[in-house]
Amino acid sequence: MTKNGRRALFLLVATVLNMLLTIIIMVAVYIALSAIFGLLKVEAGFVGVLIIGITFLSGIVLSGLVYSRALKAIRKRPELEERFGLLK
Repeated sequence: MTKNGRRALFLLVATVLNMLLTIIIMVAVYIALSAIFGLLKVEAGFVGVLIIGITFLSGIVLSGLVYSRALKAIRKRPELEERFGLLK
């Protein structure tokens, strides 16, 4: 496989994993917040919108942080950077 092919494959796999991580984080945060507000017996009107907003933002932010740390870890190891074709 060529260098550009490895790079394209790496970006495709990384993007799919980032999307899956975002969904997993969003579901986990949604379940946690729903449980917390359910235990507090808060009415569902505005709180539902608040839960969905917090869930969406936290999923994007946390998966972005994990993604950037993973890329930094890969770039610190020269053999992985060369293997995936990430060298400029």
